[in-house]
Amino acid sequence: MEQQDDFIIPFRGLALEVHRFHYEIDGSFFEELEYTELQGAAVNVDLDLERQERMLVLDFDIRGTVDVPCDRCLDNIAWPVDSRWQLIIKFGEVYEEESDDVIVIPHEQHQIDVTQYLFEYITLMVPIRKVHPDDEDGNSTCNPAMIRILEQHQEHEDTDQRWDALRGLKDDLDSLEH
Repeated sequence: MEQQDDFIIPFRGLALEVHRFHYEIDGSFFEELEYTELQGAAVNVDLDLERQERMLVLDFDIRGTVDVPCDRCLDNIAWPVDSRWQLIIKFGEVYEEESDDVIVIPHEQHQIDVTQYLFEYITLMVPIRKVHPDDEDGNSTCNPAMIRILEQHQEHEDTDQRWDALRGLKDDLDSLEH
């Protein structure tokens, strides 16, 4: 993953207190990371970094939208993201990931790059299946032209005759039982 200098926080000289950082993430953030699933973004991140003597506590407040392609019609959806995440960074001898939200970094390290964490937290808020929501009447809000094309292809699908024969056998057995 390419390093983005805007997301590197030099913590060595920071006072033992809470420090606030603000980031505005757009589509270029994901382009630079060569991640193509997200087409664009308008995400605000407020990061509170609490510098303690033996650790750092990072609280991420992430809000905004990311543009993702709809799995049904392929048009973009402005998907809302809104979540809080906490990362605890302890100081130790060597780098180690104790859990998803606790890492250990060497005592000699004097800065932390939050790029990877921002990337992971934002992408984790996007579901696996992304489809335009239905309107209040239960109708799809997907691209109507694409829906028509999909419906035409569904109507013209040929059924496999082997399955039809098996369904016939099952129907025959069901009729014998009743």
